[in-house]
Amino acid sequence: MALTCAMALPLSAAAIPPLPIDPPPQPPAWSEPAFDPADAVRQELQRLAVSAPPEVAEFYAARDHRPLWTPGELRPEALDVLIMLREAADDGLDPTAYEMYRLEEALHFARTNDPRALAEAELRLATAVTAYARDLHRGAVELDFVDPELAPKPPTLATLTAAPSLAEGLADLRRMNPLYEKLRTALVEYRAHWGEGRFEDLRDSVAEGDASPEALAGFQAAHGLPATGKPDAATREALDRGPAHYEQLILVNLERARALPADLGQRYILVDAASQRLWLYDRGQIVTTMKVVTGKETMPTPLMAGVIRQAVFSPYWNVPEDLVRTSVAPRALKEGLGYLQGERMEVFAGYEDDSPRLDPAQVDWQAVADGRLEVRVRQLPGPKNMMGKVKLEFRNPLGIFLHDTPMKELFGDERRTASSGCVRLEDAVALAKLLLGETPETTDPESRVDLPEPVPVYITYLTVQPTAQGLSFRPDFYRRDGEALQKIAARGVDPAGR
Repeated sequence: MALTCAMALPLSAAAIPPLPIDPPPQPPAWSEPAFDPADAVRQELQRLAVSAPPEVAEFYAARDHRPLWTPGELRPEALDVLIMLREAADDGLDPTAYEMYRLEEALHFARTNDPRALAEAELRLATAVTAYARDLHRGAVELDFVDPELAPKPPTLATLTAAPSLAEGLADLRRMNPLYEKLRTALVEYRAHWGEGRFEDLRDSVAEGDASPEALAGFQAAHGLPATGKPDAATREALDRGPAHYEQLILVNLERARALPADLGQRYILVDAASQRLWLYDRGQIVTTMKVVTGKETMPTPLMAGVIRQAVFSPYWNVPEDLVRTSVAPRALKEGLGYLQGERMEVFAGYEDDSPRLDPAQVDWQAVADGRLEVRVRQLPGPKNMMGKVKLEFRNPLGIFLHDTPMKELFGDERRTASSGCVRLEDAVALAKLLLGETPETTDPESRVDLPEPVPVYITYLTVQPTAQGLSFRPDFYRRDGEALQKIAARGVDPAGR
């Protein structure tokens, strides 16, 4: 009989394979999330940055609030910032302007490595560095940058991140021009040597008649006086002024150096209107120096910076408008038209290139002298031309140039303030040759020759200048020091550094 499914016999238990049964899944063991100190600081920094100065807040927002000085702990460079700010007085700045007490307090709490304390220290550091960088590179004395490409670009917090390391970034932020560095060193050394009563002690010794000649000679050398070792009238006068007077003078000139860019260029010209001297530098070395004639007291040479791009040989001299009115016209009236012919002067209707030339006999010179009529007077090239053989042009609205002069006798004077504002050169041809590499052979009037490379020129005014023999204090012919001191005081800085 056949078997059906309904009649199937049960299989033995041994014949039935066991069903696979997996153990129930076990939940993963619980562990505390890993703590990232830098990220914790970043989050705190993001919360706190909303109350920071705008430039600081923008800097951190652009870098996703990643800290510079406190990536989970306080970096050693944070203490470098503290030292830098404590030394701000050496730069003629006021350390208290950077809230030193609050910064020191914030750094103290940051040593606990608490994320919020680290974030607060980070913002204090960034705010103080931003303010310091602005003050360090923006002086109380203004310099007219007539060529925009020379205008300095003050460092910012971005300067720190652009450097290979934070320490190098701080060094870049503090970097100044060589003249500034020398004056800063002079200020520090002057305070160290003549502070703490030494000035007064020497003054008392002179009054009592027992001053050491050696001490007197040291004082004289440090204050721009002949080191005779004798208590002459000039030395007594200097002692009576007191150390604060000289500190102020150094500080004023530090401000003038501060106005110059940190990077003056590989090759540049520096003109000091106070000493009436020019220097040509190349790669930090003096190539040549010469005497110059600068503006008279009533027409002082301005503080400015431009770029010399051309030398002009056999130049015309376009007589300044005020001189046409106050000098040329009166002399034409007094001496007749022969004066104009003798000086090789031409007269034009205006200052445009296409202005028609006028017959001097048809000009109402009395109206010119009275200021009722304006004409342009141009002197032709030649031995009497006030521009001499060559002028070095840099574009500026004041018409200031560096140029030759036929009046060579002026360079024999100790004080050479006799121009109408331009800078007359002792040896303009030699300077032009150094800038060009050669002297072109040309006799054509107004022959323009491009320099191979443009050369910056900086015109400043240094009544104190560091020299190999010490500080040189010079007369303030243009009476600019007092005004500069007022601007420094208005900025809230004690001129004596106290």
